[in-house]
Amino acid sequence: MIPNSAICKTAVSLLGITLLFAAAAGVAQQSAPVATNPPIAVLPLTSKSPEAVRLVQEALDLYLDQVEQEEANVLLRKAVQVDPDFAMGHEFLAQISLDSAEQVDQQAKAFATRNHATTSEQLVIEWYQDAADHKLISAITKMNDVLNQYPHDKWVVWMTTWWLFNQSQFERSIAIYERSGIMDSPGLVNNMGYNYAAVRQFDKAFTMMDKYVALLPNDPNPQDSFAEILRMAGRFDQSIEHYRASLAINPNFYSSQFGIADTYSLMGDQVRARKEYEIGFQKFSLAELQQILWKTREATTFVREGDYEGADQAFQAIADYAHSRHNSQAEADTYRQMAIFQQNPKQALVYLGKAEAATQDGKNALRIAISQELAQILRARVEVALKMGDKQMAKANLSRLTDMSESSNDKLIELAYHGAAGAVCFNERKYDKAISHLEEDASNPLSLKLLAAAYQKIGYSAGAKRTDETLENLNDPTLEQALVVPAFRKCSEGPGCGGNAKSAALKH
Repeated sequence: MIPNSAICKTAVSLLGITLLFAAAAGVAQQSAPVATNPPIAVLPLTSKSPEAVRLVQEALDLYLDQVEQEEANVLLRKAVQVDPDFAMGHEFLAQISLDSAEQVDQQAKAFATRNHATTSEQLVIEWYQDAADHKLISAITKMNDVLNQYPHDKWVVWMTTWWLFNQSQFERSIAIYERSGIMDSPGLVNNMGYNYAAVRQFDKAFTMMDKYVALLPNDPNPQDSFAEILRMAGRFDQSIEHYRASLAINPNFYSSQFGIADTYSLMGDQVRARKEYEIGFQKFSLAELQQILWKTREATTFVREGDYEGADQAFQAIADYAHSRHNSQAEADTYRQMAIFQQNPKQALVYLGKAEAATQDGKNALRIAISQELAQILRARVEVALKMGDKQMAKANLSRLTDMSESSNDKLIELAYHGAAGAVCFNERKYDKAISHLEEDASNPLSLKLLAAAYQKIGYSAGAKRTDETLENLNDPTLEQALVVPAFRKCSEGPGCGGNAKSAALKH
């Protein structure tokens, strides 16, 4: 996996985007960074305490190459205790922490102490603060300024490519990495494997994973990452082999245990999947965000089985846990997910009301996460309204979402808008307009489902076939995938499921 990747991967379906997880090279103590040979510009890090610097260096190594986030967080907490004015120490902890309250608190402390840092460090901290405040144009500008200053610094390249990955800008992320000339950084190799996989260039992704394993042969994370990318490609048996190889190296590498459970769920064996999840929950003590993540994946197994009563109970328990942890964004998203699998649209609206109320509460959540979550809720409201035949409600919520999209410059909000607008246009039989929107949201199974049907409606068989193949080969363990892909595959494999039957199966 990539550090906290499972959480970030579910930005649309679970936790929204946690800000980009920072890293820095060239650590200094009120002095110029040490030059490398050949010389390149490196991002400095300023602290008055050598001990704090050492702790941060060790934490970054644990975080980036070994994906030991909890251990890294412990060291970062020590670092900012040693030097409370260590601005980038606070920033690292804000981004790496798996506790929502700590994320918010440490981001505020990083911004408050930024004057103790160099101009370059201040630029990084302000980049993150702008993102936290959902001022994305300013954030993107500062991100580009940092990259222009340090285009060959591996940690700056990591920061920018990771940011772009979380904004679904995979092609640009790849281009920045390839221009950097950095080919021996395990963290970047891992990151790029996921970027290539996201655009379904699996040959390149596998090449990256082979290199990652070779760079760190005795570390569990390369095997874990390889397993996840194999799973994305639909190679489930090989995926499980690599997850088990990861656990053989380190039995406490819990993401591999939950990865096995996720894989069995995608394979259709929900009973086995739940057994594997329970092994993980019993064996490991999880941080808040990871507890929510994998409890959500476990709850989704009930949806895959069509056991909606069991799903309601499981998801409600997650919502209650998020509420008890004062994590408003996670609570909101859990209720949103409950809404989209409801068989009764009126009950779906009840859950969406609870979801929106949680966003208004806004406890222990950054503004960017709340805004992105609200966009997903509005999209769900549009889709529920269409199911109810209430076009007025659909258009009213789409109008709210349109305003958000036009004013935010946020890629994830924009994707939510296109998905909702495409659904409205499809419902109105304006298939050409629907296609123009749905093509913008082509990673979401709900949009892909309608896109395939829209292509069929206009007689574009090549587009329909291409979209069918994309949908059939979508292997993300999300609720949206569970609601769409298994039924689509069953239809495709059925002896009497030709064009007309498949079209019917895709009706909104």
